[in-house]
Amino acid sequence: MMLDEKRLDALLRSGSLEELMQQLHDTPYASLIPLYDQTGDVQRMEAELFQRQVLLHKEIAEYLDGNHAELILALTRKLEVENLKSVLRLWFSSTFKHQNIDYRFGYLYQDGIVSSIDWHQLINASNYQEVLETLKDTPYGEAASSFDPEEFSSDGIFYLETALDRCWFHELRRYVDKMPRRDRLLLSAVFDNDCDLKNVINLVRFGYMYRIPTERLRSLMLDGGTVNGSKEFEEYLACEPEDRSVVSLVRKRFPKLAKELAEQRKGSIATSQQTIRIEKYLSELRKKEYMSMLAGYPFTIGIVLVYFFLCERQDKMIRALINGKYYGWDAQTIRGFAI
Repeated sequence: MMLDEKRLDALLRSGSLEELMQQLHDTPYASLIPLYDQTGDVQRMEAELFQRQVLLHKEIAEYLDGNHAELILALTRKLEVENLKSVLRLWFSSTFKHQNIDYRFGYLYQDGIVSSIDWHQLINASNYQEVLETLKDTPYGEAASSFDPEEFSSDGIFYLETALDRCWFHELRRYVDKMPRRDRLLLSAVFDNDCDLKNVINLVRFGYMYRIPTERLRSLMLDGGTVNGSKEFEEYLACEPEDRSVVSLVRKRFPKLAKELAEQRKGSIATSQQTIRIEKYLSELRKKEYMSMLAGYPFTIGIVLVYFFLCERQDKMIRALINGKYYGWDAQTIRGFAI
């Protein structure tokens, strides 16, 4: 059951986390209530939300068969990669920073998702070679093996994480190619658009705000879409980091965004605030793209994509509400975290 805007607004008006929990009684999130009553632990509730997403994807896959079921499992790898990155961050904290991670690992999902990954073996790896050994029979082994652990001391594992993101997206494309023509065309268009939005966000956040070097920036790009490899993309990368123009980058693909950014330049706005506005704009654009599928031919895989999209957005709002009520954020800040 999806929560409508009226219900979400009522949840936003909750005066406390306890009041929020009381309002979840007759919703799909009622399972959070006993967790709150027993522990009051926000991270435990976030873990429950993640588990809910995993089980939802698996349930939908069981209703389908053949290539459609395989596609849903390929989509589920996004959750698997998120969990893998979380485990690797803890492994890095333990191995390179010598921090105690025992209690934090307890919050992470430790059952199977799609691949056979022994999460306990991974978190307890004494060196990176043991990490690679744990991942060798998964789609992530090859990507992980291309990294030199000596670089982790200075660079952290951010670039490893982005390589894993590209890995699951590449795997997803392989399963799209197996779909019937109508579904294949729809999925290709949707994921090309997702690819463009994600690449622009990365180019802005890491290329414009954090000004990382060109080759590092290029390595973050997802394959596909119209932005990666375009004339505007190459010109953006060719500039010195301080001279990169976001307006020029997005003018052709997102002219309305470019116009809005050009207007903002006439005033004064911090780079971080501009980046947040761009991400919000692209997030709303993605929502419109997904919702437009509801008006099309109903008997396609697109309906499943929209369902997953809406569930993900709703879970994100519930997570933001829980944290917001716990830390005392105002409604605008909570909505900002739910982008």
